Amino acid sequence: MICSSRWRKASKCKLLIQTLLCSIDAHQRRKECMVRHAQSDINQLLLSNRVQETISKRKHICEDKTRLAAYSQVQYFCSFILQNFSDLKHQSDVHLLPEESKEAIAGLLFAASRIRELRELKFIRSLFLERFGLQFDRDSVDLRPGNLVSSEMIKIFVKKMPQDAMSPETIVETNIAAYVESVTEDSVSTDNLGFRDSDAVKIRDIQNMDWEKEYEGEFKVSVCKSCRVSRKRSIIVHEIRV
Repeated sequence: MICSSRWRKASKCKLLIQTLLCSIDAHQRRKECMVRHAQSDINQLLLSNRVQETISKRKHICEDKTRLAAYSQVQYFCSFILQNFSDLKHQSDVHLLPEESKEAIAGLLFAASRIRELRELKFIRSLFLERFGLQFDRDSVDLRPGNLVSSEMIKIFVKKMPQDAMSPETIVETNIAAYVESVTEDSVSTDNLGFRDSDAVKIRDIQNMDWEKEYEGEFKVSVCKSCRVSRKRSIIVHEIRV
C-alpha cells in the first residue's frame, strides 16, 4: 500500500535544516581554528621535549578531526535532503523513498543522538519520527539489523585508533614534517628554512632520542576517537585505520 500524504510540517522541517547548515558552518570554523592552534602548540611542546603534554594535545586534535568529519557528513545529508525535499514532502512511507533519501534521513537520525552541540538535529529528529515512524527512528539510532545509516557515517564514530598512532615516535615524525613544511612555505629563500639554530638542535635531539629507553613505562596509550586525514594537502598525517 502506497502511503502518500502532504506533510503539514514540511516548511518547518526545511527551515530547521537550513538553520542547521548555518550552525554546522559556524562549528566547523571554530573546530578548524582549534585544530590549527593545537597543532601549533604541539610543535612548540616538541621543541621543549614536553612529550606527555604533546600526547594529550594530539588526542584532542584527533577528537576534533572526528567531529569535523561528522559535521561534513551531516552537511552533505542536509544538502541532499533540501535538493530532494519534494520526495519527503509527499511520501510518508520511508521505505518508498529513493535509497539516497533514506540514507540521508537515517544519517541525520543517527547523528542527532550523537552530536548534541547541533541542537537543530534534535528538532529535526522529532519531525522525522512523527513523519516516518518510531521503528525507522530506533533502527537508525541503535544501528539495528537492516538500518540504513551509511557505513561511512558509522565508521566515523566506531573507528578505533591503533596503539602506535599516539606513540611518541609517530607524533614526532608527523609534527616535525608538518613544522618543516609550514616553515618551507613561509620562507622567502629556499636556502633558509627559518629555523633558529637552537630549534634545529632541538629537532635533531627529538628525532634521535631513544624513546623506549627514555620513557619506558611512562606511556599508557589510550584509545581515542578516530580522526580523518587533515584537509591541509601539504601536511603528513597518520591515517587512522579501523
